[in-house]
Amino acid sequence: MSSLPLIEPDTALFLDFDGTLADLAPRPELVQVEPELVGTLRALHTCLDGALAIISGRPVAELDGFLQPLRLPAAGVHGAELRHDGEALFMPPAPGITALMPRLEAFVARHPGLRIERKSVAVAIHYRQAPELEAQVRAMVADTLHDVDGLEGLPGKMVVEIKPAGVDKGGAIATFMRMAPFEGRKPLFAGDDVTDEAGFVVARELGGVGVLVGERATAATVSVTGPAALRCWLHRSAHALLALRAQRGGKPQSVSSTSSETEDSL
Repeated sequence: MSSLPLIEPDTALFLDFDGTLADLAPRPELVQVEPELVGTLRALHTCLDGALAIISGRPVAELDGFLQPLRLPAAGVHGAELRHDGEALFMPPAPGITALMPRLEAFVARHPGLRIERKSVAVAIHYRQAPELEAQVRAMVADTLHDVDGLEGLPGKMVVEIKPAGVDKGGAIATFMRMAPFEGRKPLFAGDDVTDEAGFVVARELGGVGVLVGERATAATVSVTGPAALRCWLHRSAHALLALRAQRGGKPQSVSSTSSETEDSL
């Protein structure tokens, strides 16, 4: 793969969260955010004139909790939730999820090590603590959805999710790219999981770049070794963009700045 250049001022930046911005943890609620990450994202959001969005499998509300006080544009639950302006959250109905819960919960209860996570419009079964159950989890989800309309299964890293059909991270990126301030920019999407592949494809189709965090077969054209390497690249890019902004007459600002002016804009 080609090397990863620093972020350009005309970039529309899209970032996955788990395994990309933050290191993976045994359970989703145990993920830790590096202290300097919020400042880096704030600086990038400012330097890119707001063209930065988080594209995640998590609900948007959870992303806000991890990245507070930031309220960035975001797509949650693989694109089933979409927030563009920092306030309004678009969320389609989740047909049939509630009716499936008793069967899913009973399956998880019979298999120690599995964990079920109900999201706003989806449900996930995690098997990170019982990887030997992967085939059983996938088969159970496929069987559960056999005659169900409007829902589909989505395998990921040590997880299988059931979500609204027809939504994915690629669609979320395409939606953002039709709106200001993303429109007319070159998309760059960084992610680690197979659930990010649709995003890599759309970024490339729109003249941009997909960045894989980790190593595996992928549609991305650039890769970094892991979340720490990606965070370092984001931090260096933020410094370079702030320096360029200062040269062009913009207000000088450090990456760690917490000025009320910047926070109010988020």
